[in-house]
Amino acid sequence: MSMKKYKETVIIIKLFTLVYFKMSTQKQLEKSKIYGEKQKVRLYKIKHFIFDFGGVFIEKTFVLKNVLDILEADLNISMPRDENSYIRKIKRGLSSGRISTQEFLQKIFEKYYYPFQKNDRALPPKKVNAAYYEELWFDLYSQVTNISSEMAEIIERLHQADYTVSLMSNTHDIHAKSNLLRGFYDIFDNIFLSNEIGFIKPDMDKYKYVLKKLDTKPKRCIFIDDKIQNLVPARELGIIVIRFESFEKFKEQLNELGIGNISRDLRYKIKKRYKKYKKSKKEYKKAKREYKKAKKDYLKKKRKSLKRRLEFQRKHSLYRKKKVEYQKEKEKKKQELETKLRIT
Repeated sequence: MSMKKYKETVIIIKLFTLVYFKMSTQKQLEKSKIYGEKQKVRLYKIKHFIFDFGGVFIEKTFVLKNVLDILEADLNISMPRDENSYIRKIKRGLSSGRISTQEFLQKIFEKYYYPFQKNDRALPPKKVNAAYYEELWFDLYSQVTNISSEMAEIIERLHQADYTVSLMSNTHDIHAKSNLLRGFYDIFDNIFLSNEIGFIKPDMDKYKYVLKKLDTKPKRCIFIDDKIQNLVPARELGIIVIRFESFEKFKEQLNELGIGNISRDLRYKIKKRYKKYKKSKKEYKKAKREYKKAKKDYLKKKRKSLKRRLEFQRKHSLYRKKKVEYQKEKEKKKQELETKLRIT
């Protein structure tokens, strides 16, 4: 492939990505069973932010499609790409790590190229240089991907606020290699790549695997992905989900959550606020128990002495005071630490 054709391919990838992604995302959204759902978010329970990579930190790419287009043009072959096609089958093997990029290419050559070569018995069959196309694939992906500095800053601020930030991505070994070499994964505490763990979103097993590895519960996690179908299993498990559309929209969603300003002491403040509520609740319950006991003791005695009456009144007064305090703290908790986030 010439340098001119190579640059043209890079431009086509970017244009195709923008148009196709907007159309397909809207169709998926309209069909989703979680669309419009209001999720109750308790900020005091959140510890983990789990992010997708493609379409969130880098623009969505269709490099594989373009590699297949190049192969068809170079080798003069045709490859069906519908849902039940052979390409889809081996692509899943590539994403799950069961086969490597070079094995993926070899399977294509063996299925669509070698069987249809004109066999001249005087010459051995012409072999395709898989390493060349593997390098081309790597270069194309590296050319069209750049990590968002704005999103990287969000991650850094989440770290400083004492949240654990993890990556859960469907990818191929060749894409992972490029991302790793350029330090794209360095900003995450934990990395769960489909080609390494063998599970692919939206398979439920992948989400369960990640929760187990993080040793956490669904209600303590927020998962961000640009694909609505990848959010459905997470939501079914009880994970709070956010559909990523753009950086500006994501900032709005963080504001809706009540954590738009991700300060260094954000999580500390949330925990402190919740601790105050818990203390108030504990004091209220104690005062309620003591008041009920004092009331029972006071009523069961026929002779109601002044001392008993004063003790009963004191307990009753304390109970009412603690009840008012608890109700105030409960309302503050609801306003400051709880919110509802709609999936749109």
